[in-house]
Amino acid sequence: MRNPLRYLPAALGLGLLGMLPPAYAAAPQVIQSAGPIGGRVNSTIDTRVLATRVMCIGDSNTEGVQGYASYRYPLWFELRMAGYPVSFVGTRFTVENENGTTIPDLNLFGRYYTYFDRDHQAYSGYRTDQVLPLIAPAVANETPEVVLIMLGTNDVGQRGSIGATDGVTNIYKIIQAVRSQAPATIFFVASIPPIEPGTWYHNNAGYVAAFNYNLAAQIPTWNTALSPVTFVDVHGALNPATDLLADGLHLNVTGQNAAAHAFRLAISSVFTGGYLPSPVTTTVIQSQSFEGLGLADGINSNQSLPGWIYPSSPAVSTFVLNPDASTYTGAAGSGTPTGADGDEVLAMQNNTGGDPSLDWVYQILPTTMEFDATYLLSVAVGNRAYGNSLGTSSFGGYEIQLLAGNLVVASTSNVVTPVPGTFQSTALLFQSHSVNPRLVGSPMSVRMRLTYPTAQSATDFDKVELTKL
Repeated sequence: MRNPLRYLPAALGLGLLGMLPPAYAAAPQVIQSAGPIGGRVNSTIDTRVLATRVMCIGDSNTEGVQGYASYRYPLWFELRMAGYPVSFVGTRFTVENENGTTIPDLNLFGRYYTYFDRDHQAYSGYRTDQVLPLIAPAVANETPEVVLIMLGTNDVGQRGSIGATDGVTNIYKIIQAVRSQAPATIFFVASIPPIEPGTWYHNNAGYVAAFNYNLAAQIPTWNTALSPVTFVDVHGALNPATDLLADGLHLNVTGQNAAAHAFRLAISSVFTGGYLPSPVTTTVIQSQSFEGLGLADGINSNQSLPGWIYPSSPAVSTFVLNPDASTYTGAAGSGTPTGADGDEVLAMQNNTGGDPSLDWVYQILPTTMEFDATYLLSVAVGNRAYGNSLGTSSFGGYEIQLLAGNLVVASTSNVVTPVPGTFQSTALLFQSHSVNPRLVGSPMSVRMRLTYPTAQSATDFDKVELTKL
């Protein structure tokens, strides 16, 4: 049986499990038709085929306008025909002004309601800065493994040279927003189509080249070993004379087919044939006790320590702290707080009383999940003393999670409440035989956050340890 799309770093090899045996390859997919018009396709693929979750983020050329279903429609079928079982995911599932009869045009997209997976995360008319705040909640809800991004046309069309610069910056912020909730996501980021006469955007058409150049130049700097970013040259795949609607802005059927093919070729270049290698077994957490900045008593720094990614949030502050005697027992004179390890800790505090549910601090580990293994994740959780020098007034609670790929495989929250002025260890146990076997070989990660939306509440963390028993 063919496994879902699976990326593994170059050091481990790239792989999909082998081809379907002939008898199973001919077995029909089980697809239920959609319910009422406007509802999602209920795609109950044969359970032996475990689909990879793909989110398409974009604007009108991804959502679909003027009766067209967007490049997502031909891409779905290209991927299926190439042997990649995928599930498109997202919180949206219609084209613009969808009415179930003429929009989209069922003469052109006849299997739109009966076979095609319509979920997406695209917004007609939106610039990158307007899409950005919508992404983290959507990813937290949908947990994609692969994300396709084609955004920036509205930035260039509406803002010219500023859009050509800021749009690229915001695409990186979108990638970081995805990683904040799904740290092992694989990205394919596309250049934007040409802008031709027929729209007032054409006044800024000259900045399309600058946007695409900036994007292609920046993408290599966004790449990480476990969350790779691949450039897809959709612009280069299009013929402006034949692939655009009369408005000079949106893709017609041939343009959508060309864009889909460009994405599929890029995907196939990353997900190649072969077998999963033996997993890495070393469990290493960088800066597990948050030491190394050499801070004096009572001093903090928002400098990230190696391996750790901090949330970007106006509500929640994340920093390394060397607590003083007013904050933790035993901390005076760069001493070790009771229950901690060393003199520096990771501090998180809710400044405004905002919802902290998306504000994770996380680390992707060089460890991949092994088959039939048992893992113990332990973390020391700190509750600051009353009247501490940082001015926080209550315990912020905690949630700690262990992930394989982008799937949360174990979590614990608010099981312990440390005595004020001390740390107390909490732990979670995970047995890998209890989850989908396709996660074997997936990179593992740990993440932590506050849980209480209380202004001036805080929780500190230390001594993060993952052990394979």
